Amino acid sequence: MVSWAITGATRGIGLGFVDNLSVDPKNQVFAIIRSRGTAGPLEELAAKRKNIQIVVTDISDPRKLDQAAAEVSKVTVGSLDVLILNAGSAEPETSTLPPSAFRGKEEALEKEINENVKANLISNIYVINSFLDLVRNGKEKKIVFISSPSGDVEFNRVTGISTVLGYSVSKAGMNIVTTKFGAELAQDGIKTLSLSPGWVNTDAAQAVTGAPDIRKFMLNAFRKIDQSVNEPISVDESVTHQLQVIQSLTEANSGKFVTHHGNVDWF
Repeated sequence: MVSWAITGATRGIGLGFVDNLSVDPKNQVFAIIRSRGTAGPLEELAAKRKNIQIVVTDISDPRKLDQAAAEVSKVTVGSLDVLILNAGSAEPETSTLPPSAFRGKEEALEKEINENVKANLISNIYVINSFLDLVRNGKEKKIVFISSPSGDVEFNRVTGISTVLGYSVSKAGMNIVTTKFGAELAQDGIKTLSLSPGWVNTDAAQAVTGAPDIRKFMLNAFRKIDQSVNEPISVDESVTHQLQVIQSLTEANSGKFVTHHGNVDWF
């Protein structure tokens, strides 16, 4: 049996991972979430598939994460094969501003950067450190960070997207952190990967690009990368491709940042 732990598993890509993986009864799937209050679809899925276990924690609290890891450890007898870091957010409301718009808004700038770094970088370091001993004892020994093209320099340069400053900084920063964990843990046989899921049709994506004018702007930007882009892909398609990349992760490509195609084809 292969054990998987996925953070941010109540909806979107995280729930997609849980759904896809739990189809195989040989997988033990731990859905790590913040609250059961918003986990209706996950609860329904877990009721039907006994290889899903819901673990409630706060990824910003190392002590609670240690408790979550201990909960997983009881089931797996001290091991975890694959840790997928999917939880994250794009906050706060100033994400629509380009860098120069923060002149005279220093407090807003600090909040824009700090809130995103806390949610998308520091919390993920906490998660890795709490679950690291379990991963060391696993068979697969893989840690995967679900990143974004927003954290890639060349993607931003070519598309000309100047907004979501804090989100982009935090994703780029966590890409580096993931690489550094890979460098540190290579001696233990642990592989790490930053993975872009593509442009995916999730509730979170719709909240950002759902308005017609924003959708038009984003499409025009994305088509500077790939002229064939028309719409986001489904969660199932994204997760299926991502799992293929995760399954092919070896020491040779540990620490890289790739797309759901296993290369730099963002769409």
